[in-house]
Amino acid sequence: MTSKQKVFKYLGIVGNVLFYLLLLVLLLFSISNLSIQNERDLPNIFGKGFVSILSGSMDGENQDNFPTGSLVFIDILNNDQKDSLEPGQIVVFFDTVQKIHIIHRIKTIEGDLVVTQGDVNANTFGHYNGENINANMQLEINHKDQIIGKYTGHFTGVGTFIQEVRSPNGFLLWIVLPLLLLFGFEVVVFVRFLLQRNKSKLEAKHEAEKEKLRLEIQKEMEANQKK
Repeated sequence: MTSKQKVFKYLGIVGNVLFYLLLLVLLLFSISNLSIQNERDLPNIFGKGFVSILSGSMDGENQDNFPTGSLVFIDILNNDQKDSLEPGQIVVFFDTVQKIHIIHRIKTIEGDLVVTQGDVNANTFGHYNGENINANMQLEINHKDQIIGKYTGHFTGVGTFIQEVRSPNGFLLWIVLPLLLLFGFEVVVFVRFLLQRNKSKLEAKHEAEKEKLRLEIQKEMEANQKK
């Protein structure tokens, strides 16, 4: 195998890996979006969802704080799990006024009402405890039924990219275009493989015919010598 053939072989392997990884990403992306029935829903697979963070309201020093641009993972909650929510946990809900998902920390639970507050606001103007409210506190009051999911972890800096990929232009740029390029590369590699295989077959056939002709000539020469 020549060095050029080795290069194409390794490029083919890398191309295959990237191609199938992108196909896997596309498949997971498609499956997760099948769960979205309305603007309130979040993409998820088997109850494991994610949300891109567009504000810094939960920035801070705690392990479960996350800055703008993070990708936060959540567990989609059923009714029984919503009844088990506790203050201190971070939950996500849909704000019907702003038409966005908000993910803040639970401060109090009063019956079926869940009161949440962003950590930045709490650290600046005070942590709400059910009694110490002031005009600067930005609190959200939701019925338990409005809670969508609970925070389980996050990746810093990934959310912005995921948000872009979820847009029509981002999907075309980061998923469809690379798939088309890799598919084109796969076609080139496959065509080269077919040409190389056909060339090898032709060379083998040519060698076989040469050997057959040589044996016939040798046999004829031996027959002439016997005469």
